[in-house]
Amino acid sequence: MDGKTPSLIVFPNTKEEISEIIKLANRESLSVIPWGGGTKIGIGNKPEKADIIIITNRLNRLIEHNDSDLVATTESGITLHDFQTALKDKNQSLPIDPPHLKRGATIGGIIATNDSGPKRLRSGTTHGTMRELILGIKIVRPDGEIAKAGAKVVKNVAGYDIPKLFVGSLGTLGIIVEATLRLYTIPEYSQTFIVSLPSLQTAHETALSILNSSLTPACLELVNSSLSESISTKLKLNLKSNEYVLAIRFESVEKAVKSQSAKLKEICSSHKGQGVILEGEIEEKFWYEITEFPWTQDKDKTAVCKASVLIKDLSIIFEKLEDISKNSGLGILASARAGNGVLIISLDGEIPNVIKAAISLRELVNSLNGTMIIQQAPPSIKSEIDVWGEIGSSLSIMKKLKSQFDPNGVINPGRFVGGI
Repeated sequence: MDGKTPSLIVFPNTKEEISEIIKLANRESLSVIPWGGGTKIGIGNKPEKADIIIITNRLNRLIEHNDSDLVATTESGITLHDFQTALKDKNQSLPIDPPHLKRGATIGGIIATNDSGPKRLRSGTTHGTMRELILGIKIVRPDGEIAKAGAKVVKNVAGYDIPKLFVGSLGTLGIIVEATLRLYTIPEYSQTFIVSLPSLQTAHETALSILNSSLTPACLELVNSSLSESISTKLKLNLKSNEYVLAIRFESVEKAVKSQSAKLKEICSSHKGQGVILEGEIEEKFWYEITEFPWTQDKDKTAVCKASVLIKDLSIIFEKLEDISKNSGLGILASARAGNGVLIISLDGEIPNVIKAAISLRELVNSLNGTMIIQQAPPSIKSEIDVWGEIGSSLSIMKKLKSQFDPNGVINPGRFVGGI
């Protein structure tokens, strides 16, 4: 793991077994790395130590599905794919679409990283990220004690909202072993309109027009020309070359979807956009490619970056990416959640050029009051750039939290922000 070889890899069957392992690690001053499906294990700094890896994939039971209340409780090692399959019998789902679905992303790993996909738009039929969907949690604390917080009801918090504290904590505050999650009904019908726009500025203006309309898309994605051409070739979509693409998805009952699509076409036509409508299998394949594109690149020479800026500044970032590609020769694939300003960027090429590009891009993002992290990179890149970037004054609070939860630094030492 990032050059660290663990002394022991364990596969516990229960949370009680995890508890005993953590207590042993405390007594022997050993470090522990939690591991769900391993799909996002590259996130974070190199660990200071990696004595024991605890793999949670045997904690894979769906404990309870209360379909009348749209709530389910599950062990953390279940994969999102298996969780969704079990819920489908009642026409319900967890409305998130993070990457690595087919590679075995687990519920615990998704909570720990707060990973998400194009549906985090939080509009129409989508509902944000795990932070908005988690109701309760059970953890094994860094001292080995089993603790729980939250409940099965929506208004369940008296005091601090502890479950949300664990979302995006990278497992540094405890090992997540169970979660209670809010569910939603699976939309009856879906349709995606893919439109090519003659320029970046036109694409950006079209996205703003959609956001300022009465339309409620489930996904609104702005894709650079390199990525759109790659997907178009793979899926034989015949999209125009050298143009930016907007992909807009609606989910609802069929009549409502088609009504929104008709209004969308009017907006796109007013911006000289031309497009195609996708439905069914080809629509699912398209969104799979959008979600998974950065993780299919060569891991030895690619940095995957995740940035967040104001929606109005997205075009500035895409212009910067064009300049970097032109001047450095890097291959750059990029897609932006145009409704909330989140960008996923893949920088591929010679390592020195990737490092230089990542630093330059972060400087621009920070100047726009945004943030950027390196989600995945080989050790040769991680040793040259802080993957988390500047955290600001909140770092001291985070360090105090870590010291209260894990005073001995047992779990995931050094991987989180500021070397936590």
